Amino acid sequence: MTGYGTVLDTPRLLLALHRGDLTAVESLLGEPAVRASNWFYLSSMAAHLDGLAALGERERVEHETALVLQPGTYLEPFALRALGLVREDAVLIGQAAERFDAFGLAWHASQTRALAG
Repeated sequence: MTGYGTVLDTPRLLLALHRGDLTAVESLLGEPAVRASNWFYLSSMAAHLDGLAALGERERVEHETALVLQPGTYLEPFALRALGLVREDAVLIGQAAERFDAFGLAWHASQTRALAG
């Protein structure tokens, strides 16, 4: 099967993150999802940002969140969380948790709060 990289790699990336397997995370990251041609964009981009943050890829996180960080969008809390992690900024991580709560994404909010310590 070719041409389904993002669709297949996103769940694999999430599983690698859950397992703490940073080698697998790094091998699955690649380029960010292309917005216009990918029906799986939101999920894959959220996982992509989480992967970059887990690897501590600050420069890439800074660059890629600048492209998607828009208030009130689904990707906003993921971008804030990634920025908060790479910048070691508890305020941004707290803002991300609040945004997840505002979207009704309680699991993501609790996971984000756990990252803040």
